[in-house]
Amino acid sequence: MKALGATAALLGVLLLGVLSALAEPPVDFSGSWELDRSRSVLPSRASGMGGDMLLVIDHKGDLLKIDRRVSMMGMHRTAKAVFYTDGRENANTGLRGEKGLARAHWDGTSLVMEHKTTMTRNGRTVVVESKDIRRLSEGGRVLIVDSTVRDPDESGPEHFTLVFVKK
Repeated sequence: MKALGATAALLGVLLLGVLSALAEPPVDFSGSWELDRSRSVLPSRASGMGGDMLLVIDHKGDLLKIDRRVSMMGMHRTAKAVFYTDGRENANTGLRGEKGLARAHWDGTSLVMEHKTTMTRNGRTVVVESKDIRRLSEGGRVLIVDSTVRDPDESGPEHFTLVFVKK
């Protein structure tokens, strides 16, 4: 009888450990991340421009908060965004006030983020779709963001990679 009780207790502890491990995200993106322009392949619209970008990420469980700080040509802009890594859709506002909807989900240790951003150009409404795949490299000291953007005003999708180094 004592052996049965001990076995049940051991199974309970193991089950609790497995459930808590499943609740944790596979990767923690928390930290301050500075864009490394020399290692990045910038989008065509930004490749000739100077400037800095800093991401400040707070990642707890399924909640991911990103403050994106951009300094370019004497201007400083900040956009705050919230994402849920369990696939829930969430609304955010971009650097220029554009409205967007986003979903995020895990693909192994990579976080896939899909965005639909609505903006007005020349008096008409345009929806730009993008997909970012975020992953850590070099022992968690480098954040790589592989992006694909589909803009109806462009001839085809644009692919670029942003590399950030943890500060």
